[in-house]
Amino acid sequence: MSTRIAHIVQRSTTLSITRQRLQPTLRFASLRRQRLHASCQIRSKQHEPSMVGYRDSDRFHGSYPQRTIKCGHLGAKNEGERVVLTGWVQTPRAMSQDLIFIPIRDATGTTQLVFRSGDSQLRADIQKLTTESVICAEGIVRKRPEEMINKHQSTGAIEVELDKIYCLNPASTSLPFWPSQPLKNLPNEEVRLRYRYLDLRRPDLQNNIRLRSKVANTVRQCLIDNDFVEIETPTLFKSTPEGAREYIVPTRKKGAFYALPQSPQQHKQMLMAAGFDRYFQIARCFRDEDLRADRQPEFTQIDLEMSFVTPRDIQSIVQGFITQIWDKALGIKLDDSTFRHMTYHEAMTKYGSDKPDVRFDMQIKDIGSYLPDMVDKNSVLDCLVVKKGAAALTGGTLKAMQKELELADEKDFAFVKINENNIHSWPSKCGKLKHSSHAQQASAMNTDLGIDVGDLVLVHKREQYLYGGNTLMGRVRLHLAGVLQNLGVMKLDPNAYKFLWIESFPLFTPDEQGIRTWQATHHPFTAPFDEDIPLLATDPAKVRGQHYDLVLNGMEIGGGSIRIHSPVMQNFIFDKVLQLERHEYERFDHLIDALSAGCPPHGGIALGFDRLMSILCHASSIRDVIAFPKAAGGKDLVVNSPSEVTAAQLNEYGLKLADKE
Repeated sequence: MSTRIAHIVQRSTTLSITRQRLQPTLRFASLRRQRLHASCQIRSKQHEPSMVGYRDSDRFHGSYPQRTIKCGHLGAKNEGERVVLTGWVQTPRAMSQDLIFIPIRDATGTTQLVFRSGDSQLRADIQKLTTESVICAEGIVRKRPEEMINKHQSTGAIEVELDKIYCLNPASTSLPFWPSQPLKNLPNEEVRLRYRYLDLRRPDLQNNIRLRSKVANTVRQCLIDNDFVEIETPTLFKSTPEGAREYIVPTRKKGAFYALPQSPQQHKQMLMAAGFDRYFQIARCFRDEDLRADRQPEFTQIDLEMSFVTPRDIQSIVQGFITQIWDKALGIKLDDSTFRHMTYHEAMTKYGSDKPDVRFDMQIKDIGSYLPDMVDKNSVLDCLVVKKGAAALTGGTLKAMQKELELADEKDFAFVKINENNIHSWPSKCGKLKHSSHAQQASAMNTDLGIDVGDLVLVHKREQYLYGGNTLMGRVRLHLAGVLQNLGVMKLDPNAYKFLWIESFPLFTPDEQGIRTWQATHHPFTAPFDEDIPLLATDPAKVRGQHYDLVLNGMEIGGGSIRIHSPVMQNFIFDKVLQLERHEYERFDHLIDALSAGCPPHGGIALGFDRLMSILCHASSIRDVIAFPKAAGGKDLVVNSPSEVTAAQLNEYGLKLADKE
């Protein structure tokens, strides 16, 4: 009996907690039911002929005055003018029965309305307003007294003395949050994504989306001025083996599927074969990938292709519109000297990354020549010296780094703090990499590397052959830079923009899945350097691709290449180098046919528009520069998609759901 009583008490407690969690939702649902019930009532008698059975007395019905000016455009120059404003009410402040301040906001800014009359009906209308209600307001612009001017607001020198107000649509009293709340008081991102239409009213997001439109138009105009033709390519494509997972679209023809394009790559190459010398598109692309802060399942890229060009021609076009973007969006003047060039090999050896952040130094150096018995012809001894801020890197910090980067069992990695006792013998203190060097060797290394007492020295023995996006020491470099920034020791100028063109990538890299020997480093349509063509059949590892990435502050914002225009070479790479099965590369027959029809030499590039905008807006996530982004798992929380479909719909497309395991 006591067990059953305990069970009943536990169940009652659980139900009580559940009710508490659901209370805001239940209140909102109750309010909606009340309003639905009210809407079914008969309004006042004078409206009975046209509104029988309908009641909606909270909203103004009928014509209302047209807006004469936007809220953020008012100023002292408008003193004495009669204006009509429209927008969203912010929280009113009642100082007394005859003095009420009502901020009103639209896309341009906020203006203060003020009620100072004895009009009881107007007062009653104001008192009924809820925050975020949509109103139309009439009044006279008045200058504020000098001591009342709000210098933090563009309209702070004036206010509008209110004499008429129309409530066009009252906001619910159960809104999950108010856009005017300070960011620190807003709910978590998942809630804000669910009510994105509210979140988008916040000035920060409004500015981001409006700047996005401005940048898109800047790019479009710049390219059109350079004789580019804007051409849309299909959204319903076909499945082709290009690397990333695709979204498959079923059709009513059983067994036949479309795929959403990962990029317009093949269509834009066919447009070159079609004789369109210069194509561009602000294109929607789709990849079924795991999401991070800088990834979305559907994204936008600035896509362009040109015939009869060199990499420098394409880079010049990109630099042209990037320069215009930075000028119009940020007021910053860039020139060609802003865009440095660096080979893939230099980036990987000096910075350990194919997208190096060069806003700080901390270069990696090879010290194998000083310690030749520690390396062979196939290995390199990387060394990184942390000078400024090394004292702040405690033993606990370095252990945490080893755990996060999974270095605890890495036998070829070591580090040592330099002090007066070991400055001439530190190689012998490098853990499993310790080496009994002569003081003369250590002294020469100290001079070359600039090592002093207090520095942190890190060493890693790696393979000489470089491929992929980074090295172990490159990951360590970025991690320590992040730690030093968090500690306030390293400070990076937020307005410093370091552009890099990374070039001469390896055309092929070892297949990480081990299914084949090689995979395309970027995509299989990239052309090799002419002088490396003989190596395609004999030594693919040494073939360099005519690929180029545009990197900004350690982030890749674009990538492109000169394409293969020879059908013979394209088939050879598919068949002999990448070792694709016939059924795999026959999916590209349409492209081979286009190349065989007299396709000119061509090349292009695609820039990630969302990532570019996140940099311009100083946003931590590309979700902050997309109107309706997806949340984790690709979920659209506003409309609750992806969603299930009916059995009838599945049957129409010849599909059947697999049984859940």
